[in-house]
Amino acid sequence: MHSTDEQLRMQPHDLEAEQAVLGAILIEPTALSTAQESLRTQDFYDSRHQRIFQAMLDLAAAGTALDLLSLGNHLDRAGHMTAIGGRGGLAELLTTVASASNIAHHCRIVADHAIRRRLISFTDSLSRQAYDKQAIDGLLQTVERGVRQIMTGREEAEWCALQQVAFDTANYVDRMHKGHEAVIGIPTGFADLDTLLGGWHRSDSVVIAARPSMGKTAFVLGSALAAARAGFKVGFFSLEMSRLQIGLRLHGMGAPLDLHALKTGTLTPQGWWHFAETTQHLAGLPMWINDASDLSIERVVSQARHLQASQGLDLLIVDYLQLLQIPDAALYQRGIAEASRRLKMLAKELNVPVLVLSQLSRACESRPDRRPILADLRDSGAIEQDADIVIFLYRHEVYVPDTDEKGLAEVLVRKHRNGPIGDRKVRFIARYAEFKDLPEGTA
Repeated sequence: MHSTDEQLRMQPHDLEAEQAVLGAILIEPTALSTAQESLRTQDFYDSRHQRIFQAMLDLAAAGTALDLLSLGNHLDRAGHMTAIGGRGGLAELLTTVASASNIAHHCRIVADHAIRRRLISFTDSLSRQAYDKQAIDGLLQTVERGVRQIMTGREEAEWCALQQVAFDTANYVDRMHKGHEAVIGIPTGFADLDTLLGGWHRSDSVVIAARPSMGKTAFVLGSALAAARAGFKVGFFSLEMSRLQIGLRLHGMGAPLDLHALKTGTLTPQGWWHFAETTQHLAGLPMWINDASDLSIERVVSQARHLQASQGLDLLIVDYLQLLQIPDAALYQRGIAEASRRLKMLAKELNVPVLVLSQLSRACESRPDRRPILADLRDSGAIEQDADIVIFLYRHEVYVPDTDEKGLAEVLVRKHRNGPIGDRKVRFIARYAEFKDLPEGTA
């Protein structure tokens, strides 16, 4: 058991580093994005600092200017001012630094101490459980799960350059083989849709919605590829698929190559040649992929800001809305509505089009005509309200496999705040998981 001295030992922390982080944010509000990359509210040891940091996040989310006065007013309204020591105490806490230049270093110090505290808490709990007579397999699973949670708290998934995704995909397919022996805006990737919409426009929030298996991810990957090929910088949040799965999809539609052959490494000699050529092509495109599966809307906003600052950004894609982490399950619909609103605000803030994928409710499947309508958007009417453009994808063959319309997909533009709505048809090639324009004269 732990000795009395060990039990009374002060937990790891650095109050000066915490104050330096908060003071730097007050000096340079854009430093908040840097802090959000590595810190959560609970990472601060001092409860006063937790309240201040959370207040800063609240003000930033509301689009309110971040200064000592607005911060004090917010804390006062929340009833936290007394706990912080009044406005004088607040000023004293936040005036210990003269520059924001070292914020990344101070954030790392605060984050490291938070990791140490989590480790201490976990090992204390583990020690107590080890004295119990539970099955050893269960105890080892607890160890594995706990370590994974601690590491997840420290290392959020980082942006991965498409170059690395392309090379990782090449290595994966090679291993599988050996194992078996006029557009105004950003191009959508589809000529008829470009004619209707004029491309994706900066500051627009575009909702692309469908029932499962209609091809939402394939559709936006095709659009992302078209934009990157045109020289636009693309950020892709993939909450559902891993970056390897995304890499396989991009190789499949880029070559094109049969997706099953890619997954199993069973390409033909000509296929290998196309594969190698596609790998080199993808590696040179300006696209970054984030495949973290536990992102909150706050982390999406923070990491999108960071990507724009570090690499530049022209188009942002979120796949998909309902997979974002909502803190309170009881308030799920409100959380989705808030995420939708924040993504619209992000499109305006970063001045980029944001494509948001969304799952549709089953309501459309109970009608004779299963084509979606705006009322089918799941979870919140706010999704429709916030969107500048709403696009539905529909493939009749999903419901009627022997239909005469096999291989056809409908792109239904049902809302267009600044232009016309309408329907367009495209091809869907299942073996490549790819949407393509129909030949001229067949639409």
